[in-house]
Amino acid sequence: MVAGGAGFIGSRVVDGLVGEGLGVRVLDNLSGGALDNLARHEGDPRVEVAVRGLKRVEGVEKAIEGAGAVFHYAANPGVRVSTTNPEIRFNGNVVASFNLLEAMRREGVGEMVFASSSSVYGEPDEVPVGEEAPARPVSVYGASKAACESLIHAYSKLYGIKAVVLRYANVVGPRLRRGVVYDFVVKLRKNPKRAGDTRRREAGEELRVRGRRR
Repeated sequence: MVAGGAGFIGSRVVDGLVGEGLGVRVLDNLSGGALDNLARHEGDPRVEVAVRGLKRVEGVEKAIEGAGAVFHYAANPGVRVSTTNPEIRFNGNVVASFNLLEAMRREGVGEMVFASSSSVYGEPDEVPVGEEAPARPVSVYGASKAACESLIHAYSKLYGIKAVVLRYANVVGPRLRRGVVYDFVVKLRKNPKRAGDTRRREAGEELRVRGRRR
């Protein structure tokens, strides 16, 4: 089962799993994803799509019934928005992840791949950042991802769920419709001369949001 399987990265995961000859159940509330991302699988009996979120454990239980593994790519992304409306990020990331883990426990699904974020590192002391760097998030989004990692670790220790956590940074490619890199490319195409100045100004705003000053 791929939670968030209609999203940018999640739909690529679906492509890969189907390419391996596996059956896939996609769970997505389409708040950030789009069915167009799964258009190539339309009519394929190996792909089942459920337009549903992760708000209730009971609903998630039905979605993962019979699944051998869960790929958790459902989230409310965005550092800046998480500062202005942190409750959305908490519910969409932490609560949703808890519901998914609890449903896995109840249904006996024992394997998970989780899409975390490099935002968990916050403001690292060194660049490039190694995996051994401490998690010290400075945004609600980063904190929510770190909290999800902790929940997964606890469920792994308590209930034997095998999990892999992937801390993505800026991922780009076809089907991308949002994010820092996407916005920059759009502005660059509109006005190549002003895009650089705009990006530098936005970078300064981002730093101020995170409590830093140039």
